[in-house]
Amino acid sequence: MRRILHFIRSHDDDRGVALAAVLGIGMVVMILAATMVGIATSGATKTTSDRDYANAMAAAYAGLADYQSRVNADNTYATKYGDARAAFSAGDTFPGGYATNPAFTRWVAVPDSTGSAGTTSYRYAVDKSIYGQQGIVRVQVTGRAGNTTRTLVANVKPDGFSNYLYWTDYESGDPAVTGEDCTNVYQNADFDARPSNGDNACTKIQFQDGDVLSGPVRSNDMLLICGGTFKSTVQSAQGASNRACSPAKTPSFQYYDGYQPEVVSSYTPPSTISAGRERMYKDDPTITDTTPGTGCLYTGPTQITFTGDGYMTIRSPLTIYTNLQKTSPYGYNAEDKCGKISELQGAGAKVKTSLLANNLIYVQDEPASAGSGASTNPNYYWSKYPRHSDAPSACMKSASVSDNGLGFPYTWTTGSGYYRQTYTESNPLKSSTDRYGRQQSFDFSVAYGCGNGDLFVSGAVDQSMTLDAENYVYITGDLTYAKPRASSTVLGLVGQEAVLVWNPMYNGSPLFSTKNRKIEAAILSNQGTFTVQNYSTGGARGTLTVNGSIAQRYRGAVGQGSNGFIKAYGYDSSLASYTPPFFPQPVITTYKVTSQIEVKAAYDANGNPR
Repeated sequence: MRRILHFIRSHDDDRGVALAAVLGIGMVVMILAATMVGIATSGATKTTSDRDYANAMAAAYAGLADYQSRVNADNTYATKYGDARAAFSAGDTFPGGYATNPAFTRWVAVPDSTGSAGTTSYRYAVDKSIYGQQGIVRVQVTGRAGNTTRTLVANVKPDGFSNYLYWTDYESGDPAVTGEDCTNVYQNADFDARPSNGDNACTKIQFQDGDVLSGPVRSNDMLLICGGTFKSTVQSAQGASNRACSPAKTPSFQYYDGYQPEVVSSYTPPSTISAGRERMYKDDPTITDTTPGTGCLYTGPTQITFTGDGYMTIRSPLTIYTNLQKTSPYGYNAEDKCGKISELQGAGAKVKTSLLANNLIYVQDEPASAGSGASTNPNYYWSKYPRHSDAPSACMKSASVSDNGLGFPYTWTTGSGYYRQTYTESNPLKSSTDRYGRQQSFDFSVAYGCGNGDLFVSGAVDQSMTLDAENYVYITGDLTYAKPRASSTVLGLVGQEAVLVWNPMYNGSPLFSTKNRKIEAAILSNQGTFTVQNYSTGGARGTLTVNGSIAQRYRGAVGQGSNGFIKAYGYDSSLASYTPPFFPQPVITTYKVTSQIEVKAAYDANGNPR
């Protein structure tokens, strides 16, 4: 063995050892290099993947912004354009098709900083199936970056009247209610604007110390802010001022530190709510069971009492047909949904509220004659009851009967026997001070008119719906949501001429000792005001609590001096996400994204549905 080792060592030299060392070290370096290359390549792949993942969502947001800009440029866009072939749009129809917007059918590149086509892209589809009921269009937007796609679904909602706790067109009263001899005009900061007809400008109503508004405030007119606490945004097309205040207290704006009222664009209220009546034609092919079908039409004074147990009781003595038809016989009675005519004209029809969920009730004035109006709206009363003695409505039987068929003006009886006394509600008064400071009182000449489209409403509401009245809405008791309440259950209350808190008086004294009133609804009077009957007489009536929103063309009073109600108004946050069904919208509005959520990608990078 020693000889063998000696023989090997005698033939060894440094070159062999160096070669082996070099080969060994080279092998180690190669392994390390391969490892580092693998790690670097993996990191680069992950970095690219992360970048594509983030960019795909950025592209989706760009697509959502593109759609939002289109609906803001054209308020009919949401219902006019789309691709009915998309799975997300199943069941929808789009009169304008999709040809004007390639994003409905293929990828559209997101512009880069120079305005040229970038490397990411988007496409979208829309679902308008709940637009009519809730004012929401759902948008499915998919963004693409490289081979990565991501999808989000957003609710896009018009910024309408119910988005504000308080909205007015004019910050002054309705002369038809106040009796003031004036003409409304949008004021300036000095409050010296005059109407072009030479009339006096109507007196501005101020926000004062003690007022608390726990929701967004907006007006088309100059806001006179002499104090008060504002817990959300305050916006006006004209601005805000305290120059006409005496005295002026410092208001508290609590939206964020340093917040001040903002100047924004005007919103124009619709001149009429007649679009609601157009939903009453049973043979209109655009009104289907998925939209969700016709609502209910009632004629003349109508009383609705919600009982909170899935039902409401409806009385409407002048109603002949609860739906219309565009062809003969022009009228139709949806008895299951709207009530039997004999019961409506009698003690009242008990109707399931679920049958009118996400739908509309419309109370119209009696058609003026049996002429052309009766051919398409055959509720002209005397075409069916030409003899007064046949009329089921009390006020139609004799000119001497003042009762509107529902018991208004209200009659109140106290005591019994010799001590029995009966009082009839005095004609509701509208009071104001004239230009010389003198108190003025005027009668409501059209209060409780027999043929008026007046709605008398109270109770506990358990379904989302809107109630429209062509004349007045009288809130005759508490009007609240039944418990428990789904967040999507919202009530719209529209009185074209006025929404009135019923407050009956007899010679200046209240007929009821009960005080306080609570209302939960989105309230709108597109031509009039929200106010309290007899607000300037009868003493203190307690607190008027409104949880919802108030939108009115003219600002209405709820108390004067020591009379009437004090206000406790709060915004219903559900209205930020849900609009009452078929609720009137501004003539021109803006659309906002109210919610969004990421979902499974709707398309792969090649545009194939997943």
